Amino acid sequence: MSSGFLHIRDSRTEKDYDIPIAHNAIRANEFKKIKAPGQGSDPFDKVDSGILLLDPGFSNTAIMESHITFVDGEKGVLLYRGYNVNDLYRNCQSEDTAFLLIWGHLPSLVEKLRLRKDLATASRFVPPVVLQVVQSFPRNSPPMPMLMAGLSAYISSYPNSIPAVKGGNIYNGNMPAVDKAIIRTISAYATILGMVHCHRTSQPFQTADPHGSYLSNLLLMMGCVEQSTGKPNPKHVALLERLWVVGADHELTNSTSAFLHTASTQADPISCLVAAIASCYGPLHFGASEGAYRTMEKVGSPKNVPALIAEVKQGKTRLAGIGHRMYKITDPRLVPCKEILQQLKDNEGLEDPLMAVAKEIDRLASTEEYFTKRRLFVNADLYWPFIYTALGFPPDIMLPIFIASRMSGFMAHWREAMNQPARLWRPLQSFTPEESAHDSKL
Repeated sequence: MSSGFLHIRDSRTEKDYDIPIAHNAIRANEFKKIKAPGQGSDPFDKVDSGILLLDPGFSNTAIMESHITFVDGEKGVLLYRGYNVNDLYRNCQSEDTAFLLIWGHLPSLVEKLRLRKDLATASRFVPPVVLQVVQSFPRNSPPMPMLMAGLSAYISSYPNSIPAVKGGNIYNGNMPAVDKAIIRTISAYATILGMVHCHRTSQPFQTADPHGSYLSNLLLMMGCVEQSTGKPNPKHVALLERLWVVGADHELTNSTSAFLHTASTQADPISCLVAAIASCYGPLHFGASEGAYRTMEKVGSPKNVPALIAEVKQGKTRLAGIGHRMYKITDPRLVPCKEILQQLKDNEGLEDPLMAVAKEIDRLASTEEYFTKRRLFVNADLYWPFIYTALGFPPDIMLPIFIASRMSGFMAHWREAMNQPARLWRPLQSFTPEESAHDSKL
């Protein structure tokens, strides 16, 4: 049973309250009716406004209702629009999954090809100032700031797409405008990532193939092509298509929340994407994967892993890739990652030498009581970077590529938000004054 009532008695007033429960959730505003007498209360507690729900880090707060992605961390389940991610991984390409997430159903062949054409066409028309901005950076610059600058230059070239410039809402409730903006945002990111990678690797930038898939065009624009054909390796494209299905969305991650938080102001989606990218860059979010890889570079050899594990146990270091905010059992994305890595090794002899370090970390974390007792399991962040490094990508470009795979998730949540009544996200705080504040004469 997931619906009913929560019966509360407030010991301060001896009053009883019935809070409705629906879908195993309660409305936080219901607690505003629970008020204490003002007499004898600290004025900073604002008891006349009702009880606040204090939840640092949103560890148990649902900030919205969504139909898109379902995660059950206790059972290791990940669903996109009701489809198990492992079924999609085995039967779909990334464009199928993107269409499913954004528009709510798996596409027909006609719908899929139209999406492919629209993305490729939009990728071919990027304002010249974007490339100028990207190329103004030193070639050894980190790619993430270059991406954010390129996106800012892009949206500045289309002032009529910026609600503040137009003087009000453009997107909320206007689904045709939303769908056009989705195509523009996804294609802009891929194109700018291509420009960034080409500039950093001293390659000429090549525009998208009007008939190519989104992923194939991304690799083409990044200059990741075979010398003999001038096109991306089709086997590698096929493997990444499946990997991208697994990484397409993960519910309200920190970056998705940052995107939606910005979107609640009715900002344009590219500006929202810049906010999300800044969030992704942090080492506690998507940056964890690059951090895990850098740690393994320092470890160097499986024989040094026990010393690393000992430091983790002692609290001296943090190891990304073990333990997850959502999963208290095996990460459902882990098996697909391992399968792709095995295929690269068996079929093409491609394997990052540091995989041996990752496997030893996995072995120790899976057997030692310190981790198993705390339900700290290895997650996909430990392994998916090795897919990209096996394909020859440098570690610092892995995160930008992963964000490209997550674009469909960002856009799906944005489209859902734009199809709902506008509501500004404005969290509250529980003010706890310093002692001196009580004695203020101001």
